[in-house]
Amino acid sequence: MAQYNPQMGGQFQNPPMRGAFSPIDAQQQQQFAYNNYAAPQPQQPPQQQQQQQQFQSAQHQSSGSHQYAQHPVQPQPQQQQPGAANYGDPYGMFAQGFQGNQAAQFGMQFAGSAMNAVQENVQQNVGRYVSMRQLKYYFDVSNIYVLSKLRMLIFPWLQRNWHRHAERDQSGQVVGHMSPREDNNSPDLYIPTMGLVTYVITIGLIIGRMGVFHPEDLGFTASSALGIIVFEVLLVKMFCYLLSVGSELQFLDIVAYSGYKFVTTIIVVLLKPWAPWWLTWSAFFYFGFALAFFIIRSMRYALIPEASSVMGGVNTQRKRRVHFLFIIAMMQFLYIWILIQYKTSAT
Repeated sequence: MAQYNPQMGGQFQNPPMRGAFSPIDAQQQQQFAYNNYAAPQPQQPPQQQQQQQQFQSAQHQSSGSHQYAQHPVQPQPQQQQPGAANYGDPYGMFAQGFQGNQAAQFGMQFAGSAMNAVQENVQQNVGRYVSMRQLKYYFDVSNIYVLSKLRMLIFPWLQRNWHRHAERDQSGQVVGHMSPREDNNSPDLYIPTMGLVTYVITIGLIIGRMGVFHPEDLGFTASSALGIIVFEVLLVKMFCYLLSVGSELQFLDIVAYSGYKFVTTIIVVLLKPWAPWWLTWSAFFYFGFALAFFIIRSMRYALIPEASSVMGGVNTQRKRRVHFLFIIAMMQFLYIWILIQYKTSAT
């Protein structure tokens, strides 16, 4: 487009043409791009724009409904990727795979039947020697009974009454003795069992403090303690057979009285590493006499009959039973001395 130049006599002059290599500033380059790619559209009146929008929306709705009628949308099940973790139900994937696997179900049925067979076999074999009803009887204890029995083991001279109470049926006949929960003089298996476990753990802690602990030491200590119990029970049963002791002294009664020694032994074991030697030996003799006194007074009702019921010919048998009971009581010193030795499996 020509421009008016007053210096040239008022003539119109065309602007100078730029060459192919003439520089173009950034503003002109941006304006050129805008004119080529974003050319302005002719603006329509507002009323015409509104009518056009309404027409397009109506056409879109009609076409969408027609398409939905011909091809109804069905929900697609969400498929989980194989590597994705199921955080909502961590056991769902395992349960589905397990239910669909017939071999796994058959294996579970076989394992369940095998476990039932083993359980029945164990109950039958154990029932030949020990009744489950008797085991429940010896473990029927209370907190009051445990505290009272511990006091009797540590201070037996404070106990006055040592007779066991009989249990009678509705007709008044004697059917046995009361359970430990009802009679403090009845033997139990709870305290001997807990005493054995505590004794093994205590020996393990002391050996570990000495720096020579090995895992085999726990098994060695437990087997040694059980060996002493088995030896004493067999010895008592042999003397009961020789002295014609009847059913007054049951097998589990002997096991219970033999296991009470762990309560007093634990105290001596704890004193041995830290207390002076004279205090340790004093505790050894004190608890040895206490355990012997407890054994004599507790087993007297079964081994030694009352003096009023003894006739002349049975007096000799009664003396033998007294001697036998005294031997059992004095052997408690030997058992405690063996139990307080810190022997390991390596020695």
